[in-house]
Amino acid sequence: MKVGDLVIRKTRNIFDSELRPAIEQRDRLGHGIILAKQVGGSNPPHPCITVYYPKAGKIYDIAEKLMEVISEAR
Repeated sequence: MKVGDLVIRKTRNIFDSELRPAIEQRDRLGHGIILAKQVGGSNPPHPCITVYYPKAGKIYDIAEKLMEVISEAR
């Protein structure tokens, strides 16, 4: 994943307890564009991305492993 990639919330290969929120987020937010990458969290620190979601008009930080690339930036 890199800045500029088009991403969407992952719903495949996740635990059943995480499926409903993941599907809800994917439907509500749609696809997004990666604005930045950083290390976030504290227990343990992990790769995160900052994503702009045009459908919602909002920017969120999320763990990189929870997202999938649907189109790579050039």
